[in-house]
Amino acid sequence: MNRILQLAVLIVSATMFANFLFTASVGVYKTFHAYSILFSEGISGKPGLEIVESLDLFLVSLVFLILSIGFMKLFYPQFSGVDKIVLPWLKIDDFFQLKSLTWNAILLTLLITFGTHVLRAAGPLDWTMLIIPASVLLFSISAKMLKH
Repeated sequence: MNRILQLAVLIVSATMFANFLFTASVGVYKTFHAYSILFSEGISGKPGLEIVESLDLFLVSLVFLILSIGFMKLFYPQFSGVDKIVLPWLKIDDFFQLKSLTWNAILLTLLITFGTHVLRAAGPLDWTMLIIPASVLLFSISAKMLKH
């Protein structure tokens, strides 16, 4: 049973790492696309929107990377590749630290997503745009409550 759990965690972690690679590569593509818009159409082509969308994709890929490395550090601490990753902001010893780090990354991603939606809006904003800031507020309150 222990072997099945370890295999399941390894599959989940590998899948999240594959999601990281895919999302980061789409972010790189959007960045190059934004620069091609800038050089061909200039500022009127709105390359800034593409760059903000690529930033959003990079943050989503960062969430996948944090989860992938976090699961490997928690379940496979003896794995040769994981013990060499010693970033001060990626210190994960238990699920609470992994949850806190992931929570903060998701908050930042939601904030950038809201900014992207505001920039994309052509006219006055609809009231449904308040869903994202409301979720950021609720996430922030719950993260603050978890720390105390």
